[in-house]
Amino acid sequence: MALNNAATLVVNDGNYLTAPEGTALPADLTAPEVDWENVGHTSLEEILALSSEGGEQTVLGTLQAKSLRTTYSPRTEAMTFTLQQFDRAALKLYFGSNAVENADGTLGVPQTPQPTRCAFLAVFIDASNVFAFYAPSAEILRGDDLSVPDAESLAGLPLSVTPLVYGGNTWAYAVTPLGDVTP
Repeated sequence: MALNNAATLVVNDGNYLTAPEGTALPADLTAPEVDWENVGHTSLEEILALSSEGGEQTVLGTLQAKSLRTTYSPRTEAMTFTLQQFDRAALKLYFGSNAVENADGTLGVPQTPQPTRCAFLAVFIDASNVFAFYAPSAEILRGDDLSVPDAESLAGLPLSVTPLVYGGNTWAYAVTPLGDVTP
């Protein structure tokens, strides 16, 4: 692989969007079509983390070849970010899509929260370049405990996005190679 200085990423701007499950990746990542809705303000310090579970290696052998083959367990991945907007839509992403909207305007937090199932898109801009994560199907729910650290910082709702395999796909999410902002 050759060195490519133009392929490094420094995030200057970005957005997290949701759409109905199965919504296609927009042609223009900087101005997604009407179906895509911005989730709101997000943390400037903790932009995105990608974690995985599984993928453990097992070495299989025979009496004649102790390390004949390897197998790997399925891997599940999750993206996490902190939403810093506390409106009804944001609270339902955190507390569960089945949170009850009470007559007095409060949101009843369910004992068994259900994730929001939707398409998910994270778009990051670096000057004139764009990079994105896209999942045609994902579940969004609380990623960590709510914490209000002090009176001088914005409070946040830590969210976890778990990409799921959709339809006949053999993949759960896709990434776009760093490219020009103009489609």
